[in-house]
Amino acid sequence: MTRRFLVVTPCLDAVPFIDETVMSVASQAGDFEVVYHVQDGGSRDGTVERLQEWERRFTRGDVPILCRSLSFSIDSRPDDGMYDAITRGFAALPMGSMYMDRGAFMTWLNASDRLMPGALQTAVDVTGSYPEIEWLCGRIARMNSGGSLVHVEDCFAFPAKTLAAGLHDNRHLPFVQQEGCLWSVGLWKAVGGVDASLRLAGDFDLWRRFAEHRSLFVVNSLLGAFRHHDAQLGSAIDRYLAEVDSSLLDVADRGAAVWAEYRAHASPKNPGELARRGFTGPVLQFVESERVWHLLERFPFAQR
Repeated sequence: MTRRFLVVTPCLDAVPFIDETVMSVASQAGDFEVVYHVQDGGSRDGTVERLQEWERRFTRGDVPILCRSLSFSIDSRPDDGMYDAITRGFAALPMGSMYMDRGAFMTWLNASDRLMPGALQTAVDVTGSYPEIEWLCGRIARMNSGGSLVHVEDCFAFPAKTLAAGLHDNRHLPFVQQEGCLWSVGLWKAVGGVDASLRLAGDFDLWRRFAEHRSLFVVNSLLGAFRHHDAQLGSAIDRYLAEVDSSLLDVADRGAAVWAEYRAHASPKNPGELARRGFTGPVLQFVESERVWHLLERFPFAQR
């Protein structure tokens, strides 16, 4: 079975970075198919013209395709924010039962960020070895505005218990990085997709709902990188966290109870107790001497 990836980039006035983002998807190499759609919100800075040029290049065959196949499409119209654009973008892609049967995976990539070289083939490899995986991510990685990779976090787990309780808000436990996070079409449909009414924290809310159904498998590799720059929505961290808190009103008591339990028992010296209480999560580590991916259980990193 050939793995298929459905990729959406939401964008608005993204001329400084859109070429890098598109190229990071177009240059993915391996044994898979890619369906890539860019949903523009009505840019007026030349972004649409850049995307139209990409569309012409793909049509002419001027872009080397290093995977089995890659189709590219664009749409530009006003939207009601990033998550509305993401919802529209995925709605424009084929996600019927045949794609669920073929094991299609989804991701979105914002218009300044990058997929890392080999990201999609890595996903193919680990899901081939562990077919139970329906949701995966890599290490947290950040770029500066110029595109230099300036920070890579250690590899740690995101237990379903702490994710579902809303504790991965970067005040209790680390955020799940959206860039390089992939999930099955079936999981997306099970939770009803992203909440398009949210403006900033739709990813946080989606992860919490995913965690009610499936575990997040962390691959000890770089799958995507987030770029810090002045114009991004995510730079408004206070507003982002305010929306996080608003989305957690219905699970506030649960979150407080799980956090108290975690704080009482979170010690890497006692992994058995952590596992028994549901405070470990799956991590995939490549063992070079054996040339295989091993599945491990690890604990999350707690900010003190």
